[in-house]
Amino acid sequence: MTQNCPEPPTFARAMNAQHFSRGTILVFAALGLCVSLYLLFPHEWIGWAGAGGVILISTALVRQQRREAHQDGEAATTPPLSEHAEGYRLLESAVVHAHDAIVILEAHPHNGQGRSVLYVNDAFCRLSGYSRSEVVGRSLYLLRGPDTDAATLEQLREALDNGQPLRTELMNYRKDGTPYWVDLSLVPVSDRRGRIAHWVMIQRDITDQRQAAEALRKSEERYRLLFDGNPQPMWVIESPTGRFLAVNEAAIRVYQYNREEFSCLKASDLEVGELSVPIPPSTSSSRFRRHRTRFGKILNVEIISHPLVVDGRDAELVLIHDWTERLQLEEQLRQAQKMEAIGQMAGGVAHDFNNIMTGILGSLGLIRLPADDPNKALLQAVEKAALRAADLTSKLLAFARRNQLVLAQVQPADIVTEVVTLLRHAIDPRITFTVSVTENCPPIWADPNLLVQALVNLCLNSRDAMPNGGTITLRAHPVTIHEADLLAYPADAKPGHYVCLCVQDTGTGIPPELLGRIFEPFFTTKEVGKGTGLGLPMVLGIVKQHQGWLRCNSTWGQGTCMELYLPVEGSLAAGPVTGPRSDNFTTVKTLVETPRRAAPNVSATRSANGFHSPQASRRCILLVDDEAMIRDIGRAALTSAGYEVLLAEDGAEAVEVFQREHEHIDLVILDVMMPRLSGRDAFRQMTALVPDVRVLFSTGYSSEELTELDGAVGLLTKPYRPQELLAAVEAALAVSLTSPAEKDNASMNEQNYIVSTP
Repeated sequence: MTQNCPEPPTFARAMNAQHFSRGTILVFAALGLCVSLYLLFPHEWIGWAGAGGVILISTALVRQQRREAHQDGEAATTPPLSEHAEGYRLLESAVVHAHDAIVILEAHPHNGQGRSVLYVNDAFCRLSGYSRSEVVGRSLYLLRGPDTDAATLEQLREALDNGQPLRTELMNYRKDGTPYWVDLSLVPVSDRRGRIAHWVMIQRDITDQRQAAEALRKSEERYRLLFDGNPQPMWVIESPTGRFLAVNEAAIRVYQYNREEFSCLKASDLEVGELSVPIPPSTSSSRFRRHRTRFGKILNVEIISHPLVVDGRDAELVLIHDWTERLQLEEQLRQAQKMEAIGQMAGGVAHDFNNIMTGILGSLGLIRLPADDPNKALLQAVEKAALRAADLTSKLLAFARRNQLVLAQVQPADIVTEVVTLLRHAIDPRITFTVSVTENCPPIWADPNLLVQALVNLCLNSRDAMPNGGTITLRAHPVTIHEADLLAYPADAKPGHYVCLCVQDTGTGIPPELLGRIFEPFFTTKEVGKGTGLGLPMVLGIVKQHQGWLRCNSTWGQGTCMELYLPVEGSLAAGPVTGPRSDNFTTVKTLVETPRRAAPNVSATRSANGFHSPQASRRCILLVDDEAMIRDIGRAALTSAGYEVLLAEDGAEAVEVFQREHEHIDLVILDVMMPRLSGRDAFRQMTALVPDVRVLFSTGYSSEELTELDGAVGLLTKPYRPQELLAAVEAALAVSLTSPAEKDNASMNEQNYIVSTP
């Protein structure tokens, strides 16, 4: 039925002619169309939408109207009663069999209990679970329950009190206590005088629709929570335009656009290219891209999308995985593993090379030529080249973290001051130094000479980056790093308290493509002959040996800042640092750039016939080394100085010789790294036999911890020349050992020494 109301049917006009004292309501309706109420008095249609079925007041009410019509004597104008009866039967059947619940209420409440029910159809009984006898004569209050909306009930009360129709939704309760939802339509019916005679209520069961709507609402709420609460960026884009339809909070935080700005963008506006990464995709639909944020930061992301429909339009739900930090950490890990492998290789090469250089320098030291011999200059040139090679091995050992540390409590300000003092007058006067040291900067346990060497090397690099002059700034300040801060630092950083030593310049900077290689041994951007490529690797090795780490910040064309982070003793970051305290050792080791300490006086003198030591008479020395050349040169130097020499090529043979000759052996020179039986193991077996044996360790490495060599009287590092060997022997024999306890004390007093090449 359309919104245009039809002419009243014949039986309605006939009923109108009877002048009934009560209004008769006739409702013509079709599901989903206009439902019209035809009021017999005063001949007008009232419609409302959404109800279904055909509605007629109760049969009893109709019959009452018929009786009143006959009493008024107006039957002459009324169609035959058979016609009325047939129409009433049809209408009554329609009401009884209607799908929707129909309720007729009294016009006015009685006794404050609400309006009584005059009639309910079968659909109402099926819906509510109540029979007619349980409902008729009572108020609809019996349908209320704990979750019936009070505000909606108040709307119903106001509509009834004001005589106004109402359309609303309400939760009722069945007889068994289960709730159900109805779409409720309430309409007043007036008599010929315009007074409300009855109320008609139609209730349609919408429980399934409400449950579906509630499920949809909860689903949307869960989606919204997942969408907005997801820590990963998410958005919905239109297909195929890529226009943003919705973004979550994470997308706003990461990409730094607000929602209004996103709505003006397309997904392609964020992309700056594809990304090739060694990461398996999360799904078959994943793709990797490089994205740019609002302020230019580049992100390496994985894009996972799923198709969906939004308001009838094809769209995509997109999840963004930001792999930037993971890729950076993986690259740092690969770099660290590569550097560790290179360091191990460099240490091994340096060890073997030191053995070779010991043979070369030892042979040169044993060659005796007159002062006027023309070949003497050639020998000096060979020795100079050999010392230069020894310099390279020293740097390789520093990179491999195998330098022997001589630790002291160091004030950062003193280190910075010494570096500036060394360099201020030694470099281009167009380069100026500035120093900034935080007041009360905490001290650190470190090898001051190695730290000076590292900072000097960095300053020299800065000098080379400023051929036309500039400024070198040295800073020292405390830094506390927390767990949450680690992502801003290199992968080897740890939480704790640090002192940061910084060397910053205003030079050319480092090209971005070279930053990943600057710590590789032998990598250099300098011209051939002007750099070995070992300076920065050496600095890195020194810092790591101090349980610290290094960070490089460089901008091409603007300068470089190298930051050395050294742990403050007692902090979480401070681990065991290899090396003795400086007040426990006397060292004759000479650094490449800066001298450390002078070698102890060697009383052995060199004559035309070789070396001679006043302590050598009747002294027997067991020389143990797996390199035959080192054994031969050592025997020649010691023999020429007047010592008796026994030889062994490894630890096992040394123990055998010592077992036979220990009563005559005054000193054992023992290589640390040897096949079959190492120097350490041989030392343990010798001390088990003779607790007060004097042992001078020798090694091509510099990293063996002296705590592992307790009981030895010294350490001789390779390569060494004959005079260093004799100095070490003379110092070792000068230690007076009368008991194991005295020997242990002597091993930790100031007479201990470390000897290495200059």
